[in-house]
Amino acid sequence: MFHTLKMKLSFLTLLIFGLTVSCSTTMTSMLVADSYDQERNVTTLTLLPYGNINIPGEWTKTKYNEVSKHYSFVDKDSTSIALAKNLQEKYTFYFDSITDKEFARKFFEWEKDYYEKQAFEINEKSADDNYVIWTAKGENENAVLLYGVKNNFAYNFALFTDNWSEEQRSEFLKELYKKN
Repeated sequence: MFHTLKMKLSFLTLLIFGLTVSCSTTMTSMLVADSYDQERNVTTLTLLPYGNINIPGEWTKTKYNEVSKHYSFVDKDSTSIALAKNLQEKYTFYFDSITDKEFARKFFEWEKDYYEKQAFEINEKSADDNYVIWTAKGENENAVLLYGVKNNFAYNFALFTDNWSEEQRSEFLKELYKKN
């Protein structure tokens, strides 16, 4: 019996060691949830350990894009929004001494190149020290986007609707960014 217990403990120790060695320190496990608070009229996307993104109004999560890390939501008037919050260090153009302003600019340029290759017309609307608001217009898509950075996180928001003016979409995204 003692021999069997010793073998089981050795196996368990080996298993724990193997799991510890095989786990990468650059991988982050993400717990995701979304909920609507009727009293506050806010939909919350929880991205643990990164935190929350609070969206004014009632939104329903529709999908997740594994490549872009976007969570897509739609509201009752068919307005859709795509949201992403990731660590800056996850992007290829990140380096230790990059400023928030430089990162936001590189983030925009990086995505702008992608959209232009997809035949979208790109227009930069405004820029702040740590975000850029821009539009991407394609044959079947018209988006207002905000790409920014704060507190070591890169934010990527895109709003799609024909029900709001470009100015309304820009203001909504600025407020969303400021409150998160």
